[in-house]
Amino acid sequence: MQETIRVLHVLRSMNCGGIENFIMNLYRNIDKQKIQFDFLVNDSGVFDEEIKKMGGLVYIMPHVTKVGHFKYVNLLDNFFKNHKEYKIIHSHINQISGIILERVKKCGIPVRISHSHISSSPKGTIQKIYKNYLGGKIYKNATNLLACSDLAAKWLFKKHFNDAQIIPNCIEIDRFKYSKTIDEEIRNLFKIERDTFVIGHVGRFCLQKNHDFLIEIFYEIQKQKENSRLILCGDGSLKLKITRKINELGIEDKVILIGVRKDINKIYSVFNTIVFPSFFEGLPLTLIEGQINGLNIFCSNTISQQVNISKKVEFISLKKSSLCWANAILSSNCEREDYIDKIIKAGYDAKTSAYKIQEFYIKTLNNK
Repeated sequence: MQETIRVLHVLRSMNCGGIENFIMNLYRNIDKQKIQFDFLVNDSGVFDEEIKKMGGLVYIMPHVTKVGHFKYVNLLDNFFKNHKEYKIIHSHINQISGIILERVKKCGIPVRISHSHISSSPKGTIQKIYKNYLGGKIYKNATNLLACSDLAAKWLFKKHFNDAQIIPNCIEIDRFKYSKTIDEEIRNLFKIERDTFVIGHVGRFCLQKNHDFLIEIFYEIQKQKENSRLILCGDGSLKLKITRKINELGIEDKVILIGVRKDINKIYSVFNTIVFPSFFEGLPLTLIEGQINGLNIFCSNTISQQVNISKKVEFISLKKSSLCWANAILSSNCEREDYIDKIIKAGYDAKTSAYKIQEFYIKTLNNK
């Protein structure tokens, strides 16, 4: 019998974000007799216990911003010298993957994967220079380049983007189907009337997600449609700032902040639509999950057109005013439709994706 291959995934934490959910969807469906996942993260996360129950290990190492470049390099070197059981390292930390895979290569690990999940990053001169320096190391040290979309590949891998393999973000489809029973359950939980128009957003409170503008859009919507609510799912560094803005606009009774939840798949059933005005994305899993649930979606035109599987995703420029966004949302038909067959045909089923990534790991390692 072939020995189980342990793959080490490197990322910030295993919380309920798009990247983390993508990896967990693979992990739950992969043949663990053949492939086992372990994790090197910077902080503990909500999925840690589930990972351990499935046989995975979680190692915690401070992020480079906490300890500085040189100490971070030393921590990486020490870790990989003491964990030579790993033959495959799969890094999901964008440009920082460059320094990680450089140290991994130095330790003689044969398969070194860089995986791009976004199509830009926050601007900041010093940070940008440092990250570009690290990003320049990726092609020299990675054996394989993966990306969730063409935009994500072009952003991280630059002129080498054609060498990247596109891996669609996958989802456990049955978990995200609309349920009237769950709809009623969530409405009762949050005291939402049946005729209330519910706008949903799932994502970290960070610059990328553009919550500031989302709140302005909802402010315009609730002025025209009094019986409306905005549900914000997630946590993050800008949550307090956004909460203050909600209070300043006097709409705190219409915005429901529910934090990070393990049952986020259920929350989609109470939404009437999703609004997603991100500054940049790779290919956001939230929007695929929303389409599985039958929802129409309004998002910024900075997001890859590949996300529009249902053909009911409306792309709007961030140059348009919050009122223009609000009018577009309120004038559209937000009735649910069944898009599941289209989602499966587009390659987003977790069972199929887990088998493909499993065979990718085995084939790639056997070729080394």
